[in-house]
Amino acid sequence: MENYRIYKIDAQTIIKCVELYGKFKDVNNKADYTKIADGLGIHTRKAREALKAAEELKLLNTSSKFVSASPEEQKLLFRKALQSFKPFVDFIFFLEKGDTPEEAVRKIKSLYNVERNPKDILWVFKKWGTFADIFLKDTFELANELKNSKPSMIGELLLQMDNELKAKLWLAKVLGDAKKYITNEEHDSLTEAILHIQKNPRRSVQSAGEVLEDYLRKIANDRNIDVSKKNGIFQIAEELSKNGVIASKHVPILKGLQVFLDRDIFDGLAAFRNMAHHGKDKKEMKKWELSEELALSYVIQVVLCIKSLYYYLIEEQLTF
Repeated sequence: MENYRIYKIDAQTIIKCVELYGKFKDVNNKADYTKIADGLGIHTRKAREALKAAEELKLLNTSSKFVSASPEEQKLLFRKALQSFKPFVDFIFFLEKGDTPEEAVRKIKSLYNVERNPKDILWVFKKWGTFADIFLKDTFELANELKNSKPSMIGELLLQMDNELKAKLWLAKVLGDAKKYITNEEHDSLTEAILHIQKNPRRSVQSAGEVLEDYLRKIANDRNIDVSKKNGIFQIAEELSKNGVIASKHVPILKGLQVFLDRDIFDGLAAFRNMAHHGKDKKEMKKWELSEELALSYVIQVVLCIKSLYYYLIEEQLTF
């Protein structure tokens, strides 16, 4: 289980410290709390907590971007990081399900072992969310562009697949408990797959396919099954099935489409992915063009496969 501190520091101070951190790294290849505190005229402890918060938000790795960015661009960089901060995303997820802020924050404390007063966490989330234009000023009400989110509805996904936060909320809703078994990188890649469904279907399919392959390899590794010589989704899935790890039949049911396959669900997904990666078809001598409808279908199937495998392996349930 991941642990977070969630430091009580405002977003503006975090950004100033990250910017100076990046500047010091450019000039001296190092930065310490004392120099940053002196440079900003703040207490060393405040600078330390701001940088610790930046580290949790994964902003230090991109500190050089803050050096050259305008204030508005810095705000966008902070917002992007906040939308990938799992405690904050789950906090919004619980709010959208009808929890009060107090109920939601208690769940966040429990989920992520946060050793901090709930009131302090609420202060942080409200200040950060307001600064990033996710919440309306000093409230926990979502900004107009994010209101009325129904992340379990395919129609809503079609309307909002260009919105990063909505994509993450949709994923959280559909995956359910299965999201605990995917890494931050895999979650980000699935989000990217959603965001590229319309503007770059080929990239969308590639991102989703890579996540599914990584997910299957992780299952194999956890069960001590050697798949190092296996290539692609189908071969890994076949090896897992041979060793009795995954069910012999996974039947995905998608909106408007019912696919009844045996092990071929993974074979079919691999075939789509091959179309995305390869150039001209050997027989047709033309390059396959992938539609956004195909990308949408593929991403949904990948997410459902991940969910189904989790419930089969961890919960011992046959769910699709």
